[in-house]
Amino acid sequence: MIYKTHLALNYLVLQTILKLSDGMPEKILTPWGIGTIIGTTIGTFVPDVDAPHSEVSKRLLPTKTLLNLLIPILSVFFSLALSLLICSKTGLNYIYDKIILFFVIFTIVSIILSLVFKLLLKPLFVHRGLLHSIWGLLIINLFLSAMYINNLKNLPLSFINMYNGFYIGINIGYLGHLIGDMMTFHGINPVFPIKWKISLKIFRTNSLEEKIFMIILIIVNIIFFLANIFKV
Repeated sequence: MIYKTHLALNYLVLQTILKLSDGMPEKILTPWGIGTIIGTTIGTFVPDVDAPHSEVSKRLLPTKTLLNLLIPILSVFFSLALSLLICSKTGLNYIYDKIILFFVIFTIVSIILSLVFKLLLKPLFVHRGLLHSIWGLLIINLFLSAMYINNLKNLPLSFINMYNGFYIGINIGYLGHLIGDMMTFHGINPVFPIKWKISLKIFRTNSLEEKIFMIILIIVNIIFFLANIFKV
């Protein structure tokens, strides 16, 4: 499913949830409402970070590229830490010895990290793999919960309300994305890497049928929004 259809579907889900919770239109311009909209938008795009040609990857970087960039960064970090530790323990003082030690450790660490990334991490980030499963959603929730517990609970109430809305929005966007991709012929593996695919086979990605579906969603979104605003 293309990103425009994902957004149209998820905004309709968001409007429905807000309506059922009596949150339209009163809450939409509160910190909670703004956080929910932002969260839904970001959550809609997150699962497609692993797709090299997706809209989010074009504007940022695909997951595999980010992993490749992490290898030299982590290698330098770990090599410096290990070099300093060894020098402090062995009393190594000569600068040339320190340089040689660093490059030896850097080479070993780079090889180890490359193997770890290639054999363990990259296979997890194939498109519609880990990020298109319940595990991706679980990781996001654990990260956001840890952020709140460790850093945010003592901040002003308005910020906490915005974060709570953002948390709900992320889940709406992420789950909506997975449901949207279930509609396509490709489907998703919800318990990746177990090969159990769910595909409703309603339309193919970027097909005429999907574009018609997207237009219908946009029209329904507009009608629903105006109806909520004017209390029709």
